[in-house]
Amino acid sequence: MIAPLLALLACSGGEIDVVDTYTPFVETLDPDQLHVLAASSPALGDPGHALSELTVDLDVRWSVDFEDADGVAGAVRIPEGDTVYVRSALPPDFASTLERVTAGGALVWSHDEFFEGAFSFAHGLVVTPDGAYVIADTIQSRVFAVTEEGAVRWELTFREGGGGRLPNGLDLRTDAQGVTRIVVSLLAGGGGSDRVAVYRLGGPTDVPTLEWTFEGGADRDDRLWPHGPRFLDDGTVMVSYAARGRIAHLVEGQEDWVVPEEPGVLAFPRDTLVLPDGTWLVADAAAEVLRIHDPLGRFEVVDAAYVPGVFGLTGVICGEGGGLPCLGP
Repeated sequence: MIAPLLALLACSGGEIDVVDTYTPFVETLDPDQLHVLAASSPALGDPGHALSELTVDLDVRWSVDFEDADGVAGAVRIPEGDTVYVRSALPPDFASTLERVTAGGALVWSHDEFFEGAFSFAHGLVVTPDGAYVIADTIQSRVFAVTEEGAVRWELTFREGGGGRLPNGLDLRTDAQGVTRIVVSLLAGGGGSDRVAVYRLGGPTDVPTLEWTFEGGADRDDRLWPHGPRFLDDGTVMVSYAARGRIAHLVEGQEDWVVPEEPGVLAFPRDTLVLPDGTWLVADAAAEVLRIHDPLGRFEVVDAAYVPGVFGLTGVICGEGGGLPCLGP
């Protein structure tokens, strides 16, 4: 994961001070300093990819496509240079698969036995420090961990009576003390409120324990449709309010700030990735990846790429010295 610049983001007090002076955007990042895996579900006929690898300046360097209309709802690069992703069929099919492919696109393995038949809809993927894959399954109202061999280690269920909340986003962070946490965004299903929840992971087979939650409003006009929860380095969380076209910062279950100050720049944000220079990449409106300069001030769009069906973004720091293999010419 990419380490955000928390000097910029970890503001406190609930209000954002907008500085009067303005510094124009100047690119300081090498395009191949880091790459971004964009997980997408392009509609049939769209000139997009189910999974694409972008440079910082939003050029496509590598991609994976499927013969049918399946998309990707989460991907990670592993040290061997292969890529693991969750493949999801669009409605009305609702079927999911966890797969690993080589840099050349060759399938290494594929598992779907833990999705309980065809009725599933994977909506997020992260990998734990010991190599387990944590998956959010919206239709089954659960988050669970599986090994590379397909063995389920633990499961969190969000079913409540005849309904339940629907997990649709996921992130993971291990702090300096070695404690690993996941954050999950949850849509209200059949009543109730939207939620963002942070859980602490225990042993390999221990069910994670809840640490804090943030609740959105329960009324229809109060819905937030949270997507793409993202840990910052200090353990706080950034999350997209897709229904509001805004991005929020949460601290211990409380809303700290929301940007942009006035809605309208973003249509339907699904995920946000903080780059090392403090700019953001936003997966917006299921169609574009936007580069945002001065995100806590003017919230200026300085670059954009058409990525139809874009759902989630994963940063890949390139090269040796702690980096991972980046792909493409």
